[in-house]
Amino acid sequence: MTMRDPTSASLAEFVDALSSWGFDPRDDVSLSHAANWLQRLGNDRTFLGDMLIDLISGLAPVPDGADALEGIGAHSIMLVTPGQGNFFLNARIWPAEQDALYRASGPEALGYGQAHDHNFDMLALGYFGPGYAADEFEYDYGAVVGYEGEPVALRPAGRFVLAPGSMVHYRAHRDVHVQQPPASLSVALNLVHTQAVQGWMDSYDFDVARGTVTRLHGHGPSESFLRIAVALGGGEAQDLASRFGQSHPSDRMRLAAWEALAGAAAGAEARDAVWREAEGCGSRLVAAEALRRRGGDG
Repeated sequence: MTMRDPTSASLAEFVDALSSWGFDPRDDVSLSHAANWLQRLGNDRTFLGDMLIDLISGLAPVPDGADALEGIGAHSIMLVTPGQGNFFLNARIWPAEQDALYRASGPEALGYGQAHDHNFDMLALGYFGPGYAADEFEYDYGAVVGYEGEPVALRPAGRFVLAPGSMVHYRAHRDVHVQQPPASLSVALNLVHTQAVQGWMDSYDFDVARGTVTRLHGHGPSESFLRIAVALGGGEAQDLASRFGQSHPSDRMRLAAWEALAGAAAGAEARDAVWREAEGCGSRLVAAEALRRRGGDG
C-alpha cells in the first residue's frame, strides 16, 4: 500500500480517529481511513522514542496497568490495548543478525524463517530502520483441514521489504509470509483488527518447500483449561471432554478434547483406543490427526 499524506498525528489523535470510525478491513473506505491515520502516526518520527523514555524514566504512567508493555511477545510493545475499539496497536521490534537479542534468542523465537498466516487482518508500517524482508504467498483457507503434513497449494506473491514509510496489508486467512532479519535493527507499527470470534479462528504454520501444514495454532485458554481439568481427574471432566470431542463446533477444540482424553489414558493400548474412537467422530481434522498418532494404522 502506498500512502502519501505528509502530515503527522499524535497517538491520542490516532486512537480518537479509529475509535470514532472503527476499523473494518473488509470495507475499502474503512481500510483506507485506518491506513491514512497509521501513516500519519508514523510520520511523527519521535513519538515512540519519547514515549519509551517517559515510561522508563517514570515521567509517564504505564498505560492500562503494569503489564501493558508486554505486548504480544518479548519484542513487541503494546501502544494501544484492546478495548478502545475493534483494534490494537503495537510496535514490533525486528532485531538484525548481529544484535544481541537475535544471538541470544535465535531466529525462530523472533519469528524469522517460519511461513505462517494470521487469523486477523493487520496493517504493518515500516517505522524505523531498513525493515525486514518478506517472501509472500497466498492460499485457499477454505480448502485446508489443518492436520500436520496436509498438502497446501501456496501461490508465490513476490518479496517485499518493509522500508520506512511503506505499508502492507496482511489479510486474514489468505496471506502467508516468511520474514527475514533486516540489515539492522528495525521497528514496525502494527495495527491489528480484533473481533469477538477471533479466538475460534484457526491459523497455521507451513513448510514452503514441501507445500504442507506443519502446525495448527490455537487461540485462547479454553483448550488448556480442558486439558488441565481432564488431567486432574474426575468423571465430569471426562464426560465434558467426550461431548466436546464428538460435537463441539470448533474442530480445534474437538482435537484438544481427544488429546486430553488420550493424555489421561492409562497406557498405550488405552490411548490407541481413544484415538481409534476419535477417528469416527465426524471431524476431518480429528480423523487425520488420530490416524497419524496411531501410526497410520486403519
